[in-house]
Amino acid sequence: MKQLFRFIVVLCAALLGLAATPGFAQTPRLIIGAIYVGSTNDYGYNKSFHDALAQVARELPGVKVIEAENVPESADAERVMEGMIQQGARLIFPTSFGHKDFARKVAKRHRDVAFEHPGDGKTESNFGVFFGSTQIAWYAMGVGAGKMTRSHKLGFVIGMPIGYALGNVNAFQMGARSVNAKARTVVVVTGGWSDKAKEAGAANALLDQGCDVVAMHVDSPATVIQTVEARGGMSIGFQSIEARALAPKGWITGLGFTWAPFIKEVAQSVLAGKFRGEATYQGLGGMVAIAPFGSAVPAEVQKLVNDAATRIKKGFNPFTGPLLDNAGNTALPMGASIGNDQMGNFNWYVEGVIGKVR
Repeated sequence: MKQLFRFIVVLCAALLGLAATPGFAQTPRLIIGAIYVGSTNDYGYNKSFHDALAQVARELPGVKVIEAENVPESADAERVMEGMIQQGARLIFPTSFGHKDFARKVAKRHRDVAFEHPGDGKTESNFGVFFGSTQIAWYAMGVGAGKMTRSHKLGFVIGMPIGYALGNVNAFQMGARSVNAKARTVVVVTGGWSDKAKEAGAANALLDQGCDVVAMHVDSPATVIQTVEARGGMSIGFQSIEARALAPKGWITGLGFTWAPFIKEVAQSVLAGKFRGEATYQGLGGMVAIAPFGSAVPAEVQKLVNDAATRIKKGFNPFTGPLLDNAGNTALPMGASIGNDQMGNFNWYVEGVIGKVR
């Protein structure tokens, strides 16, 4: 009996040692799937999710992440998600706007799998929506741009003139104007979220017009930032705070998504069998953060940006009337305001923006 007992003790110790050995195949408690429309090395939107999921996998024991890059916004996305479910995924993040409809189809076929889509729309028992509320936060970015510009001309490259992008531009211009009455923002639309050639052309066009600070709303800020940096301009990044590495001289600051706490909370709800599809939107201090400042940004400018961010966290909303659009018409009457749940409805540019919605 003693020999049997010793054998069991030695066997258990050996198994525990094997389990602690790197590469030992343990059955994960939760498999999370994520699909991206581009590369996770884009210093932008896709990287923000990749980094957040990697963080969650480190912090939650037994969580495994499977990812698929360059998944088009087509029926291919549906097939990729089905494949992830076959691999055991119980939580899926279809991260691109165009993945949404295909994800809903898959979700209806697999009610035991949780889906979280970064966007808006109807929620279901196994389908939640979420996003970082960037529009108001861009006001603080405008403050930095308005103080740093010497030409008083700011540039903004956007992929498509959707409401969320227009809201980013509008808050940026209002923030700039709050500290620089001469500030104007010139907008160039590329017509796509991931067209490097057009993004470089847009950045060069803005610089040629005299814009010395350029911001952007495209999937990857890399091309715009690098183009501006090469010509001695200044940039404000978006999507991932890691983009600051691309502009050692001209970086001012930027907005980055901080998805990890939300993803971790969702993963824990799935593990506990308590997932419920809801709509979750968070701004500064939640899903959005201000990137570190560049070395050339004076302390007084940093303070102004941080003060604006503090006001926003306390409830300041620049989208409060009266506001004029850039054609001189009343866009928001006195007392009217636009909340986080309405940012997708923008169809106008605020006074001081140079550009057309359509």
